[in-house]
Amino acid sequence: MEEAAIKAHRRLSGFPTKVFIGIVGVVCLGLAASAAYDFVRLNALRTEYLRKTASDLAAAVDAQIRGPDRSNPSVWQSLFAESVKTRGQSVAFMSVLDESGQVLAGEGDRFAALFEAEPGFARSQGTGIYIYDASLLFPRGGPGRGRGMGMGPGGGQGMGPGMARRSMPARLRVGVYSSSADFIRWQAILHLVMNGVAIVTLLALARYFLRTLKRFLQLKAREESARHLTALGSMAATLAHEIRNPLGAMKGLTQLAQEDLPGDHKTQSLMTTVVHEAERLEQLVTDLLSFARPRDPQISRFDILRTLSDVKAVLQPKLDAARIKLETESSPEELVIHSDENGLRQVLLNVLLNAMDATRPEGAITVRIRHDEKADSLTIEVDDSGPGLGDRDPEELFQPFATTKTKGTGLGLPISRRIAERLGGSLQLAGRPEGGARCTLRLPMHAPPTE
Repeated sequence: MEEAAIKAHRRLSGFPTKVFIGIVGVVCLGLAASAAYDFVRLNALRTEYLRKTASDLAAAVDAQIRGPDRSNPSVWQSLFAESVKTRGQSVAFMSVLDESGQVLAGEGDRFAALFEAEPGFARSQGTGIYIYDASLLFPRGGPGRGRGMGMGPGGGQGMGPGMARRSMPARLRVGVYSSSADFIRWQAILHLVMNGVAIVTLLALARYFLRTLKRFLQLKAREESARHLTALGSMAATLAHEIRNPLGAMKGLTQLAQEDLPGDHKTQSLMTTVVHEAERLEQLVTDLLSFARPRDPQISRFDILRTLSDVKAVLQPKLDAARIKLETESSPEELVIHSDENGLRQVLLNVLLNAMDATRPEGAITVRIRHDEKADSLTIEVDDSGPGLGDRDPEELFQPFATTKTKGTGLGLPISRRIAERLGGSLQLAGRPEGGARCTLRLPMHAPPTE
């Protein structure tokens, strides 16, 4: 029910929605920042873990060679082969380079291309490697020049007594598989995913909370509206019983008296006023009953353009008397819909009467009918050339007894909206920038079944 939705929206505006959304946004940003920080920190921890693993291995290897064997590449080669073999799950390669970058000894021929690579992360044959360099000191001119990587025994020379007094720098390079620290990487990814899930869940819960709150307020508004309509129905029934019959009697007796008096009698105008006022009160009672106790829709197939033409024919005498032109714009010559013809006839009549009351003499009313085949819906727009709505809220005119007319009951638009909603549609009122007002009726081409 659109009226209930409007009331719920007004109540929801009293709830600090922006503050609530702001708090949720801050929490989500905090979770995102925490996830990003954890991801960076764990990746740094992964790098440190690989560096520490390689550093410990390099230190262990370096500690095993002392004395003259330190300058013998074949000794290093043998030690590398043993280390790679025993720690093959984590160690990819090991090598020794002199100060010029030439490989003196190396093991792990599969990754030979990385023996001289820069320290840090690298890839070879689809495998991730972390390369670590440790400094070594060789006697200057001491290490023998072997064949480089994969050298066999006997490739080096001994160190003379005079060479031990001077030394030259060298590098011990260790390559470890970066996958050996994947448990840290997966932990970082897991933290990132869990924080992402937490953010999405929090946003979903916030959205669900707001939607639930809105539906709750709509339900409360419908309950209030139902209580209001129940009271209105009781009052309408009382009015119909207590007022309609006396009004009918007053109207009938006054008309009989008018027939008995000469046409030029001075009381004829007074009696005519009594009859008109009695008819107006009868219409008020009828509208009140229609609003409080709406009839059930009678669904059938009919041509809405023919229905509009019939309504126009009924209003034509009033249009001519008010010197107002009614124009209709519609592309199809026939537009058959499945809805309540009598209900839509009443809606069109009420809307056009309101447009006539708002339009000045020599003005025009335009009715546009559009059929949206994709949405299977119908839109009818009624534009008047009156003063418009000004600063007034259009929704106020859909409240019972709210009217800008001196002789109106204020029930025409509320009744029309209720009929439109029962047929699965809507009725809206808005001002036009070029002046005047526009009433828009939207309906499905096939009305929903009645309960």
